[in-house]
Formats: sequence, C-alpha cells, structure tokens
Amino acid sequence: MAWNRRRVLAALPLAWASGALGSAPGGAGAVARAPGSRAAARRLARPRRTRARVEVVALGTAQDAGVPQINCFKDHCAVVRSGAAEPPRVACLGLVDHDTGHRFLIDATPDFSPQVGDLLAPDGVPLPEVAGATVQLQSHLHGVLLTHAHIGHYSGLVHLGKEVAAPRGLPVWASTAMGEFLRANAPWEALFRNGFADLRLAAAGVRIGLTPSLAVTPFQVVHRPEYSDTLGYLIHGPERTLMYVPDADVWDGWQVPFEQLLVQADVALIDGSFWSHQELGHRVQADIPHPPVSETIERLGSMHKRPQIWFIHLNHTNPLWDPEAPELRSMPAGFGVTRTGQRWDL
Repeated sequence: MAWNRRRVLAALPLAWASGALGSAPGGAGAVARAPGSRAAARRLARPRRTRARVEVVALGTAQDAGVPQINCFKDHCAVVRSGAAEPPRVACLGLVDHDTGHRFLIDATPDFSPQVGDLLAPDGVPLPEVAGATVQLQSHLHGVLLTHAHIGHYSGLVHLGKEVAAPRGLPVWASTAMGEFLRANAPWEALFRNGFADLRLAAAGVRIGLTPSLAVTPFQVVHRPEYSDTLGYLIHGPERTLMYVPDADVWDGWQVPFEQLLVQADVALIDGSFWSHQELGHRVQADIPHPPVSETIERLGSMHKRPQIWFIHLNHTNPLWDPEAPELRSMPAGFGVTRTGQRWDL
C-alpha cells in the first residue's frame, strides 16, 4: 500500500497520541476510554477515587519488534525514525486494583521499563508512594502474567536481573511449558535461582485470584509452539470481564472454542497483527500465521451477543497504523484499534 508521506507525517503522531485509530465500539456497557495526549495516557494508572475499582490499561499496541522494525524504511517507519512521532510500544496490558494499590502486567515486553514507568509514574510524576526513592519493585508491581515464549512477550524479564531491579520474589505466572522453558535456559533460570522472581503456575481453565476484586482465568490459544504453548486471559473485575489474546495462528481448533470464550467477555482485545495475507512482501506469511483483521471482522460481524472488539499487536506492515487508511474507515461499528493509554473499567 502506498501511503502519502506528507499525510502520514502530519496525522500519524496525532493519531497515536490521541486515539484517532478507529472509533470506539458502541453498544450497551461500553467502558473504554481513550486519552487526549501521550501525557494523558500516562495519567491512566494514577489512582483516583472517582474511578472504577479495577482498570485495565493498554500500555502498548505493537507487534513484538515494535515500530519501526529494523528493516522497515517506509513512510510510517520514517515518521518514527525522524522523531516526528514517538515509537509505539509493544503490546502489553496493565491491571490496576485501585482499592488495594496492586498493579500487574500481562507480558514482559522489550518496553518493560517504560511500561512499568507508566504504571508507577504517570505523566512522568512518580506516585506518592514511590516519589524520591529507589524502591523495591515487588512492593509496587505485584506480578507479571506471561502469555508465551516469543520475544515480545517475555524478554523484558531481563529487567528483573541482578544488573537491574533485582526484586525479591516478584510473582511471575506462566504455563507449565513456559515455566520449564524459563527454568531450562539462561539468563532466565537465574531469576528464579537467585530469588528475584517466584515462578507460579497459570493453568488453563483455573481461575487465579490476584486481589479480592481482580482475577484472571488463563486459556489455551493455538499459536506457534516453538518454545512453549500460548495462553490468553479472561480478566475479571467486580462487574465486567475482558478477554486478551495478543497472538494466535487461527481462531479454529482451540481446546475451548474461541467463540465460547469470547461470549464470556464484555470486551475483547485480540490479535490484529495483519490486515491481510498480502502484507509481508519478501517473506512467506504462512511461516508466521495470524488471522487477518479483515477475516476476523467477517467471521465475527454477525455473531450474536458479540462483545466490543479491539485489535492489538499490530505489525509494522499493517495499514491500520495510517489514520487515513481506507481499511480503517471500512471497519464496522463494534470494532476498533487499541490505542496506548486506553483503559477499560472492570
């Protein structure tokens, strides 16, 4: 797709900051809120008495390698390289229980440090309990839930090592296969051997209580198992449930059918890596399968009682990065593109 460089340079920074990437899915019970600026995005994790007790915050929206990827020199990548737009961060969610002050991440991405910063120092101003101090991380970040062993989803764990934060027993939830991968390979095994992280089991179908008002239920996802299996999560608050599936090969053949899980949620953030199968050019897209956004919309468009759908984990080739893309304008009501800083009350 040929993008107009001037249009992208002018519009893309605004779109990434302000949430112009798609309109909010409508319908009863819509709870998504989007910021008006990057600064506003950083305010989202700050506890306020007027907020819901439990929030989910989008701390990043890009595929594992972010934007620009190392070999991308198209206009939308040039916008970021030139400094005209901040680089989109890798897909990650923050879970915040404002009653208890507990905060969790789903996935430890290459952007782990700034994403933790967005939770603990929104607007760049530290929360009162961390201001003016070098803190024990585990006192303010209360755990990390991993989905799988692809680089954008666990490599941020390096920040838990002796050279960096060195927390004491930070809980890290993972599937059995993911846990075995971490324990069998350096440098990850040292995190557990040295007591910086405490490996805990995330078993499919078994609800994990994180706080009295916040819980998650992992489920199996069909996705390339080079090093581990893949989990998605149903995130439960006092009133609503959010489904998170940043990576999938297909929507068929799941241990528990995809649609059966989807109807349990009020909102779903799901794999939006590619718009179509024709994006990668010199690479064979079958080698890295993902359900195209266009086909997902067609599949779910007529689904009865479908929750709000937000696409996340966008590859750098995806035309949905362009705020003027016809693909974006063609998206029907009930579908949208996740923006960094967007939040959902649960």
